[in-house]
Amino acid sequence: MKPSREKETMIRRTRLYGVLLIATILCGASSVAAQSAAGIAGVVKDATGGVLPGVTVEASSPALLEKVRTAVTDGQGVYSFTDLRPGTYTVTFTLTGFNAIRRDGIELTTSFTATVNAEMAAGNIQETITVSGQASTVDVTNVVQQKAFTRETLEALPVGSKSWSAVAVLVPGVRLTGAQNVGGTGASNATAAIHGGAGAEAIMLLDGMRYNQGNGFGGVRNAYNENDGSVEEITFQTAALTAEIETGSFVRNIVPKEGGNQFKAFFGTSFANHALENNNMDAALAARGIPSVNFVDLIYDYNPAVGGPILKDKLWFYSAFRAWGVNQGIAGTYFNATPNGRLYTPDLNRPALSTSTKGSENTRLTWLASPRNKIGFYYEYQQNWERFSYGQGSLGSGGTTAPEAIGSYEVEPNYWVQMHWTSTVTSKLLVEAGGILANTDFQTVPQPGNDPLTPGIRELSTGTVWRNLAGTFGHNAAHQYNFSGSMSYVTGSHTFKTGALLLRANAHTTRDVTGGGTVLQVLNGVPSSVQVNATPFSLDEKIDAQLGIYAQDQWKVKRATMYLGGRFDLYKASVPGQTIGPGPWTPTRNLSFAEVPNVPDWKDFMPRLGVSYDLFGNGKTALKGTFNKYVFGPDLVVFTRLANPIGAIATNATRTWTDRNNDFIPQLDELGALSATTFGLPVITTRYDPDTLNGWGKRGYNWEASAAIQHELLPRVGVNAAYYRRWWGNLLVSQNTAVSAADFSQYCLTSPTESRLPDGGGNQLCGLYDVSQAKFGLTNTQITFVDKLGGSESKVYDGLDLSINVRLPGGALFAGGSNSERTRDNFCYAASDPTIGLVSVSPGADGGRFQAGSPRTSAYCDVRPPLLTQYKFYGSYPIPFWGLSASATFQSSPGPEILASYTAANSLIAPALGRPVSNGANGTTTIALVPNGVLYGDRLNQTDFRLAKTVSVPHGPRMQLQFDIYNLFNGNPVISMNNTFGSAWQRPTVVQVGRLFKFGAQLNF
Repeated sequence: MKPSREKETMIRRTRLYGVLLIATILCGASSVAAQSAAGIAGVVKDATGGVLPGVTVEASSPALLEKVRTAVTDGQGVYSFTDLRPGTYTVTFTLTGFNAIRRDGIELTTSFTATVNAEMAAGNIQETITVSGQASTVDVTNVVQQKAFTRETLEALPVGSKSWSAVAVLVPGVRLTGAQNVGGTGASNATAAIHGGAGAEAIMLLDGMRYNQGNGFGGVRNAYNENDGSVEEITFQTAALTAEIETGSFVRNIVPKEGGNQFKAFFGTSFANHALENNNMDAALAARGIPSVNFVDLIYDYNPAVGGPILKDKLWFYSAFRAWGVNQGIAGTYFNATPNGRLYTPDLNRPALSTSTKGSENTRLTWLASPRNKIGFYYEYQQNWERFSYGQGSLGSGGTTAPEAIGSYEVEPNYWVQMHWTSTVTSKLLVEAGGILANTDFQTVPQPGNDPLTPGIRELSTGTVWRNLAGTFGHNAAHQYNFSGSMSYVTGSHTFKTGALLLRANAHTTRDVTGGGTVLQVLNGVPSSVQVNATPFSLDEKIDAQLGIYAQDQWKVKRATMYLGGRFDLYKASVPGQTIGPGPWTPTRNLSFAEVPNVPDWKDFMPRLGVSYDLFGNGKTALKGTFNKYVFGPDLVVFTRLANPIGAIATNATRTWTDRNNDFIPQLDELGALSATTFGLPVITTRYDPDTLNGWGKRGYNWEASAAIQHELLPRVGVNAAYYRRWWGNLLVSQNTAVSAADFSQYCLTSPTESRLPDGGGNQLCGLYDVSQAKFGLTNTQITFVDKLGGSESKVYDGLDLSINVRLPGGALFAGGSNSERTRDNFCYAASDPTIGLVSVSPGADGGRFQAGSPRTSAYCDVRPPLLTQYKFYGSYPIPFWGLSASATFQSSPGPEILASYTAANSLIAPALGRPVSNGANGTTTIALVPNGVLYGDRLNQTDFRLAKTVSVPHGPRMQLQFDIYNLFNGNPVISMNNTFGSAWQRPTVVQVGRLFKFGAQLNF
């Protein structure tokens, strides 16, 4: 008997465990600390206040495999260390004729430069004066805004799965897509955005190197689920980015653990199930028409790791293995009691489940080839299976899709290979280089047990689908490889750095439909039509070069640290030559297409300016300002897909179906003619203006200006206030050139009366347009710049971040803050031209957002949302008895935006229009009843709590037992809802999971 897919994969995983274990024993682990590493800087003076040049400064830490870094103060008495790994450091100052100074306990996180000044007294007897204590919490050197979560913090807080997204949501201003994460239920590869930026532009770094999947730039193309056992620190850069980064979005960096001269082991585990959850269904939700809420069925996590020396002081390893998963119940959806029948029969005793199973195995090797040269190697393989995948980030189908008709999601293969070399050539010159390969295939397939030859069934009156997957399935295979390198020259008061990144990627997509490209469609249970699909086919796209070259200079002038950077970026993509053959419904098709180059071919230069001023000269108060330009970071398929001839194929059509013999199997003589004569052929209806795709300065961009103040109120207590303003340029807009404004007739319509609509509804909606019947269906869309149509769009973001960070002696921690923001968008230049429509390139880089059915009035084109505020706080406290500690997190965010899409029949429109609508007497028009930025749901509040007990054995292992309560107050805010106006308007589709108890344990050897 052939083993199941899961068993085959588990066999492969077991073999891989063995290979990795052998490789670990024979070889070892890696280390790398690259982009945006930590630093230490300061000024050395004598007792009279005069600067001391020539002082030897040594920074030592267990985090440094080379043990010690050395620098010498320059003519201004200034020294600087850059590219240090996070950890705890000791800094020693020595100069002949002066007493030595030793500073202990300097804690560094990624991207943070600690200010450590020294005052040396003259003395004939050489002695060392030791000063203990944390350095200032204010970074007076760097202008970048960042937030770091150390290993200590990650282990202390109740953050569910410990994924980057579980802690990113605690950063003020961060917006995550998908369901609220309650105890690990949220997607670990969610999309994050901040300060008006686009989630697709986010930069994902693994030890300072880009690891995004090859299909996209970052953000939404994230196949990596971090292995917590190998994570040392997670850092987020949120604003005022240096020239090392091209986009102005969210930058996250996962800093890995590495081996050392002592063997260390780790084991973490956690568990929760449905018996540990409280039901948060209440009368208010029931009144909104929802029969059930999302719930947890099972959460589990097993995570062992081990590291140590292979050759002492020379070669180290670190390996981690993790298996985890989450099964969740779907609100309002049930398994099908008759999965092969002609009707969907919900089994109300069996709520639908979305199951997610993940695995990760990695090995990191580090070789100290010489005291100044370090070489690292890293390999990780991951598994990801999701059955009945409604999506861990969007758990809700509204009961319209039976579980057997949902795609099964698999990622295979899914691996990363990384190498890195760092050389401390001299105490002033640092060189590093490395490369990474990411290979991933997101596969969507029918559920196990479903025959791909069996067609799915769709009920046209409700949109319900059952029996089999009715949408497309196939491979989304992509790989990317990139090489990067940099050189830093540090003289104390002056730091110069230059570097480059070259990335290339390929994406191969296949598309098929079950039932030989057939979907059966019934109307009230009676055979009505067949949807036929021009599958199978495949699409290929590639990034020929994503090249970035940057140089940045940072120098200190008295109390001011000046920053100047510049960056050149080349982004070039293309569509390779392709061939598409016949399919079940296109038996004679045999088409070949030539390569389509330069889609796009952009070249840009971006300046970066910044200053940080040490207000009082004591390193405790810094005034900072920046003025930066960033470019838009698109997914690969954003531009290539429209240029891909296969992407323009008319992929589906319908044929009427009269089931004469009542066998529920469509025969050719029971089918009518195709609804589209171009079925199966490329029909290019949308093109980019060539001027938008080629040349200098044609890429979307935005400017960011920031002003910030950071101050240390007390030792270990820091506060920060920062204001950001961003505005976008090279905005794109679509125009249907097959028609003109004169081909449209304008009309008004009375909005339905409904108490939940603005002002209760019943108002006149004007600025509605309908194309003439003679021009109905004519489409030839061109995407071009707003200003080429004589328009002007203003898209501006304003935001204020307030934060506090407290770390008290003994381990107490409190941090968090607020973000108040809004993005205003005015595109009223297009109000009187209904040929101008919608571009969906990126939320932060497109324009002209008039959709079909949007009234072209100022309420809809001058979008001015209210000021929206988030509050995020977290903290931990070691209780001084019984080895107990307590910690908690709190989030409060604005609720989801509420829209209302109204389907108006011809009978309502024709009297105002003076004729039937252009799509016929039985036609309808979709109208937006609510402008953007007007209505919002209730706030999303969540409090999580942990009580932990630590048991330590002297010179032995340390074990921590954890008891977590997520959604402490059993809130049930609506995460998403139905935005179609009608009886189901505002009906919840996803509700926050109820109060969840979770048990965990962690063992450190």
